[in-house]
Amino acid sequence: MYENCLVVQSGGPTAVINNSVVGLVDEMLYSGFKGKIYGSIGGIHGLMNEKFIDLSKLSTEDRHRLRWTPGAALGTCRHKLILSEIEKIILILKKRHIRYFFYIGGNGSMQVAKMVNDVAEQMNYHLTVIGIPKSIDNDLVETDHSPGYGSAAKFLATSVLDMKMDVASYPSSNRVTIIETMGRHTGWLAAACSLATCDDESQTLIYIPEAPFYLENCLEKIQNAYRNKRNTFLIVAEGMKNEYGQYINENQIEYDLLDRPKLGGVADYLKNTIENSTGIQTRSIVTSIWQRSSIILASKTDVDEAYEISKEAWKHAVKGYSGVMIGMDREKNVENDYKIVYRPKPLKDVANKEKYVPVEWYDLSENTMTKEFINYAESLIQGEMIIPMKNGLPIYKQVI
Repeated sequence: MYENCLVVQSGGPTAVINNSVVGLVDEMLYSGFKGKIYGSIGGIHGLMNEKFIDLSKLSTEDRHRLRWTPGAALGTCRHKLILSEIEKIILILKKRHIRYFFYIGGNGSMQVAKMVNDVAEQMNYHLTVIGIPKSIDNDLVETDHSPGYGSAAKFLATSVLDMKMDVASYPSSNRVTIIETMGRHTGWLAAACSLATCDDESQTLIYIPEAPFYLENCLEKIQNAYRNKRNTFLIVAEGMKNEYGQYINENQIEYDLLDRPKLGGVADYLKNTIENSTGIQTRSIVTSIWQRSSIILASKTDVDEAYEISKEAWKHAVKGYSGVMIGMDREKNVENDYKIVYRPKPLKDVANKEKYVPVEWYDLSENTMTKEFINYAESLIQGEMIIPMKNGLPIYKQVI
């Protein structure tokens, strides 16, 4: 009887996460793998309820189409596992003769992968467990960046650039535009908006969770720009905090099933605060799931890396690696060209850990990102996707 494989998508979707499924399937089929390649329908819930699809039956055309389809094609969920559920999962894997387990997700998902790996060892079940990173938040450690981030960064920077062109249409305008990005504890997405540079006269202020937000200083900068007939763009991460370490809209926050604060609403809170304090007309824009779901504005670099990293996951599995996540290391070279090398990183070094924006990459006095960040991020947004269209709209592929 052949050994089988299971791949699970976990956590929030991205524009490129399906590339990691396709890359894995393509590499396994290319290598001559004879077992079934299962996909879990609905993330970890699908695994616990044995709802699987055989991905090896997808045609080459269907797999190719998945590469430009945003969202998690297999379905995903958020669920806080307990030990008894992990043990149940191992029994299901054993029943299905699944010996290869690939988990695509962020730092919380890498914790799940580690738990599965550890419990399988305790139950004496030989299982190869490999994590495949994805995160628009870019907060996974042991990797230069996470698949999904480059495309979200490109979408946000392009959107801000477009809005700057729009407001520049009114030479005498001096209003405030607040753009809220995701970013619970880290400001990688808000920081990406600093890539949107142009010759307009507007002021751009960026606020990230890694640095304290001083309301009075912000209001002063807004009022100065207003007096000088300049528009102001405030880029705010949803998890930004004040000088006391509190969320700036602390009193409005609720908590989710994982006991994490349900962030958001920062833009509306600041809009009301600015208008009440200064009388300056302010609009608020929440990018929400747009920032993670646009394949039209995806980075080709990001798309290709999401595909390649899962091919590397299978290659490492064949070599006998387990209990690892495949990370991306940026290698320096004489030409200073962008080059990524894929290397295995122990799950114990990744699980539930977060990578923050280096404080030296943020100019606290000007509330902008430094050249070091720009150099880091520009490489990740290069290249464009050519998306097949029908009746003027993208042609996507659904699996479930």
